Amino acid sequence: MAIVLGLMSKKGGAGKSPLTKLLASAVVFSNRRCLVIDLDPNEDILGWWTRTNEQGNRDDRLAVRATVDADDLFELVEQHDDKVDFILVDTKGEGADWADNLASVADVLLVPCLNSKSDALRTRETLQWYADLKDRVEDQASVPPLHVVMTRMPTSLLSYDGNTTPKGMTANDLTRFKELVKEFRPLRSIVPERSQYRDMDERGLLGTLLDQARNGGWQEKGQALHYESALAHATDLMNSILRGDKMETFNGT
Repeated sequence: MAIVLGLMSKKGGAGKSPLTKLLASAVVFSNRRCLVIDLDPNEDILGWWTRTNEQGNRDDRLAVRATVDADDLFELVEQHDDKVDFILVDTKGEGADWADNLASVADVLLVPCLNSKSDALRTRETLQWYADLKDRVEDQASVPPLHVVMTRMPTSLLSYDGNTTPKGMTANDLTRFKELVKEFRPLRSIVPERSQYRDMDERGLLGTLLDQARNGGWQEKGQALHYESALAHATDLMNSILRGDKMETFNGT
């Protein structure tokens, strides 16, 4: 049976689509099959998949299907449950139209959150919906776990020692980040700002870009290490999701 990861947010621009592409890259790089269901009317994922195929960067281990019909969601999950290893469901931002339906098919719910007050507010609302959902169902164990993922964070946080202000963050940024960690207990693995993720958005899966860099000229070969690092982090993020590894605060850090 496939593991279904559902991405949701009540705010557009929180990073659902980049997170979806990153997780798809991790799945395919581990030589597993992945289906992405694009529920966003803007069809960002479907458009990305179509563009990368047109560039010759197709990978048969990844398939994308788009729909705006709730019934199709259940049908697509049922159809592919024994054909793929992972199903990623990307929903539209600025609303939670799919929330209950998504919770009914997902094994894990993911809520991307930027380090901002507005995102904190929307994430708080999503967590309230989640708490209400647990009150509405007969069996709370049937509700999938929900994890907050901090997105578009400075890469310096990957090696943050807890003593100094990470490069690319102000003191206010760091204070807000610590407050969000304390309140939401996001996953241990964050999504940093990386140029490789922008390349992924333009050209396809990270594994494809890594192969092209390894087989290219000297300039391309110089980028291979960066794609390897990005893929290693994508894999760490997926493992963090599957294990449910949460951030902790110690002495305010």
